[in-house]
Amino acid sequence: MTAALTAGVGLLGGCGRTDGTEGDGGGAGQPTGAGDGAIPPEVVGSWSTDGSNTFDSTVYSFYEDGVFTEETGVVRRTGRYEVGGTTLLTFPDEGDPKAFEWRIGDGGCLYLDEVRHCPYS
Repeated sequence: MTAALTAGVGLLGGCGRTDGTEGDGGGAGQPTGAGDGAIPPEVVGSWSTDGSNTFDSTVYSFYEDGVFTEETGVVRRTGRYEVGGTTLLTFPDEGDPKAFEWRIGDGGCLYLDEVRHCPYS
């Protein structure tokens, strides 16, 4: 996992986004174009863990400005995130960064490391 996270941070150039705008090119702290840190519109939204075996499912919310929340029961984490290709990196305000492989699958659900999260309303 550490190697994947290190590779993901190298791929995305760390947590340099300061807003959710898109554009061509740009360095750390500047908006970037699709495929190099831009936030794909299909990721933006709130997603709930599908088929949770516990009473507390996880709800991820990804916003256009690069902010995310993760809520499980009464525990809420916030931070920033970036997307590069099929890698989604979260940078929580507290704790270590985490890399996920992401895709949109059946029913428009978001898969993070093959765990299904469906649209939450």
